[in-house]
Amino acid sequence: MNAGILDKVVRNAKLLINYNKPIKPRHILHSVGKFSTIRSVFLLAALVLSGCDNWGQKSIAQICKDSPAYCNDLNPDAWCRSEKADIIRHRHEHAEGASHKQNYAMLLKWEAYKACVAKAAGIRHIKHREKEAGRMKGLLTAERELKRLGWQTKNADDPYLSYYHWSRFSDTQAKQRFMQFAEAGRLHEDPDLLVALASIQIKVDEDGARETLYQALERVDEKTMVSSDVFLSLSTLALDNNRTAAAYLWAQIAEYYEAPVDMALYEKMAIAAEVDIDKVEELADQVIADLENGEFSAYTLGIHRL
Repeated sequence: MNAGILDKVVRNAKLLINYNKPIKPRHILHSVGKFSTIRSVFLLAALVLSGCDNWGQKSIAQICKDSPAYCNDLNPDAWCRSEKADIIRHRHEHAEGASHKQNYAMLLKWEAYKACVAKAAGIRHIKHREKEAGRMKGLLTAERELKRLGWQTKNADDPYLSYYHWSRFSDTQAKQRFMQFAEAGRLHEDPDLLVALASIQIKVDEDGARETLYQALERVDEKTMVSSDVFLSLSTLALDNNRTAAAYLWAQIAEYYEAPVDMALYEKMAIAAEVDIDKVEELADQVIADLENGEFSAYTLGIHRL
């Protein structure tokens, strides 16, 4: 069960950091002044009119106008807008060539687009059959590009791509390369790769996996938060070791980061185990604050004693 949860982190094409996750405050809501809102509207209008999505950045529409080849093999309708935009922008920004890490990112973008457009391709249109054809074109493009990039990166001497080929295709040579990176200390400054390492360790060494996840959390902040599935994994590990207080703590944090958690069930378990719920919830607030400030330390906070 633990391995399944951690593997899901990678297989959902999130390895492992969520750069665009909206952070909801735990206790305090910040208001925005009327003037700021009006100013933002005018700024947005100016950006749209200039053909830019951001200051100095081309809009997707402008990229497609200037370089139709980046867009023409994707579905032309409004489905999968976000996923399609990610691919178009990546193609535009790396037209002269991509690094190993950029190829890895592109593989994940193609996976996300394929999942979306495959669902859309299953919708039948009686009057607009051309939409079905357009979506099927996008699906075939995604399959082609995943296959092409897969072959291109199969033997890449890179930890991201090595883990990708192990997790997707059970490529044992890729796993061996990844573990060599780990033994050489090449993963320990990157929370993405540490979570990937934990997903391998958890099948044979739960304590080692927990320590690796703690190391990953020590290297994140509000802008580079790991997937909420990591907190669910820590909660599951705690339950497997009959550490109900720690399980409740990590479930609280997972819920804050919008993971699907049955907190009523966790609360029942905590009450049955005579856990000091107020104390653990207070600690959860501190963990969240430390994570977002880049100051997390499981041992400083005393989590290992729960």
